[in-house]
Amino acid sequence: GTTGQLATAGHCWLVGGDHFSVMETGLAEKRIRIEICNDSDKKFLFDGDWLRAGDWKSEKTQAIEAESSSVIEFKSTEVLGVSGVVWYVDSEEKDVYLSLAFTNPRLQEPTFACFIGVPPPDLKAELDRAPNLKQGETYYGWTSAKEGNLIVMKVTIFAGDFPHFVPPTAASMAETPETPEEQPSADVADMEPSAPPLLEWTMISTPPAETTTLCTTSSPQETQKAPASATDSPQDEEDSAWDHVSQAAQEFLDVTRPKDAVDGLWSGLSVATKGVAAGFVSFVACSAAGFEIAGLWGLVRGSSAGLYSASAIATTGTVCGVGQFGRGLYNTPEALRARQEQQVWDRDRGRWVEIDLVKLEAQMISEGDLDEETERSENYTPSESIKETEYYDLLKVKPSASEAEIKKAYYKEARACHPDKHPMDDEANAKFQKLANAYQVLSDPKSRKKYDEEGEKGVQDRKVKFDPTMFFSFLFGSDRFEPWIGELYVDLMIKVMARGDDKDAPTLKKRQERREVRCAVHLREFMNDFVYRRDEAQFEQRARSEAAELVQCRFGPELLAALGEMYTLRAEIYLADESAGRYSFTKRMASIKHSSKTLQHKFNFYSYCSDSFAQVGQLGHSFKVLEESVPKSASDPQAKEGAGTGTPDATEQEQQEQQQKMEKALKEVEEKLNEALPVFARTGCAQVVTDIDSTVTQVGRKLLKDKSAPWQIRVRRLQAWHCLGEIFYEEGTKALEASGESAKNLTEGVGKAFVAFKAERCRSS
Repeated sequence: GTTGQLATAGHCWLVGGDHFSVMETGLAEKRIRIEICNDSDKKFLFDGDWLRAGDWKSEKTQAIEAESSSVIEFKSTEVLGVSGVVWYVDSEEKDVYLSLAFTNPRLQEPTFACFIGVPPPDLKAELDRAPNLKQGETYYGWTSAKEGNLIVMKVTIFAGDFPHFVPPTAASMAETPETPEEQPSADVADMEPSAPPLLEWTMISTPPAETTTLCTTSSPQETQKAPASATDSPQDEEDSAWDHVSQAAQEFLDVTRPKDAVDGLWSGLSVATKGVAAGFVSFVACSAAGFEIAGLWGLVRGSSAGLYSASAIATTGTVCGVGQFGRGLYNTPEALRARQEQQVWDRDRGRWVEIDLVKLEAQMISEGDLDEETERSENYTPSESIKETEYYDLLKVKPSASEAEIKKAYYKEARACHPDKHPMDDEANAKFQKLANAYQVLSDPKSRKKYDEEGEKGVQDRKVKFDPTMFFSFLFGSDRFEPWIGELYVDLMIKVMARGDDKDAPTLKKRQERREVRCAVHLREFMNDFVYRRDEAQFEQRARSEAAELVQCRFGPELLAALGEMYTLRAEIYLADESAGRYSFTKRMASIKHSSKTLQHKFNFYSYCSDSFAQVGQLGHSFKVLEESVPKSASDPQAKEGAGTGTPDATEQEQQEQQQKMEKALKEVEEKLNEALPVFARTGCAQVVTDIDSTVTQVGRKLLKDKSAPWQIRVRRLQAWHCLGEIFYEEGTKALEASGESAKNLTEGVGKAFVAFKAERCRSS
């Protein structure tokens, strides 16, 4: 229940004397005093407040002692008077809340609401739902008195067993499937019939607009329709075709639906601008085509046709733009109501939705691993007689291992002996080369089958295959970062493309949503010390310990600093929204700061991409020179043909010259690799940072707009998120200054290892 043991006062007391003063602004000081008689054995500590107008007059952080009386008071000389919410939590278990909402406006009646035990779903909204107070009337749990500009509230808390707040989880939801409405509060049941009930949020709230609870990761567009049966009549087929057209049209309207007038204005301007631009292009194209066909006369005719076409296209674009603005205006009331109810806009669905992180988590658990079934079905059937198992032994897998198991094993073993970790360890570098060679063979079905039948000798002449997924995973896909940033978007894309022919395969959007849910759940659990236990020192110590481990990963300082910076920027937007308001200057400045940073990250990525293309060209030239310097093997058909026509064998001196030429080419390749690898690494890191930007935005929405948690808990999460972001950014920046850019360190070790591997293959050929 949302209420506890609040006494029913049997009297109304008045306060005498003059309780207001006129300030320099000319406005009388508005005040509200709340006198709390705590008869219970629980001590309540100040936990948070939000004041729409006014300020504290009494000491802000004073506790409400057990079995004693306390007074809290607020004052204001503002036009709006005094209004706000404040809440306390018991000092022992931190799971019993005392929540207060109050107003003392200048032109309207004062209001007041009080809750004890479980916090209301949205205490901030209760400020607008609280009933008006009238002098001389007694309310359940409190009495009021008014003298001048002073409102006095007296609240008495009975001793008893209060309802305790238990943080909802997917596991608890599975154990108790019944809804809260089916579990009436004990104190409500024991309430006297004649006593007016304590305000409950579900009883007075305005009817909500039609919304969707975001508890599914699949959109309506992804819903598969059953195929038409062979017995369907032509009329049924026609109806089915019409349904498909209607569905496509509805999907288009949903995707293009603006959420409010501002969104409609920008959307309309965009559509109108595109229409004018398309009309201009049509005019130029028609004029040029006419001139090319019939000269000046063709130019005149083409210009006339182009002008007509341009006018039609531009007019259509303008009309569509005006229509978008009109749709935005029409949707504005719904948007205002949805924002007040803490809903979020889903652009893909074109509607306001409620995010329930617990339901999202439960659904994700019920679905299981999306790739588990695929991996089971891809078990490899080895040949009846395997000649040797050296490569399988290196990766520590069985000969029947699936491709996914081999990939995971290689990632685990190769990470431990990567040249970047052991730059001066020849033994580790040699093992890394052997692991790379084994993975190259076993990851390809054809070469793996040949290896099973003929052994290592049967796969010596294979071509080296570059796996971009493994390259990305080695550089940025640390297991330590996965709980924070999830599986990289590039990896998700490759998985989707690998199962492109499978209609039942999960879409990229669904994989990305599951990634965001995992990260949000991890953050929720990591914040428990701060949010529920109120142990800020323990939370900070744990956060710094986590940051110290994350910076040890490859590109850890860069990724940690980017993650912390994005946490901080997004948290500042939400903090400004809660404290100053959605349309406040503070909120706008925080949004501009975040947008400028994301634009900077995108610019860095495109700039590094340009540098990478240039490095690829230089590397390609170096590899071409290397291939020309390698003598043709006896197995080459052209070499055999030359030998058959009487071409003399190369002398020992020519062989030495060829060897020197090859060594020179290898050295040039190594130099080019040492130049190119940092550029490639910076490009990859920039791509991951832009991926983090977009992912953190959605993770924050799921964490801070989660309707399964009360508003007071979401505020605590916001404070913890901001604190965590500052710690991550501080530790990441500090490590980056101490160790230097990670991309610069990724040169000699990897370059030498690759050149040694390439040289061995050249000599063997």
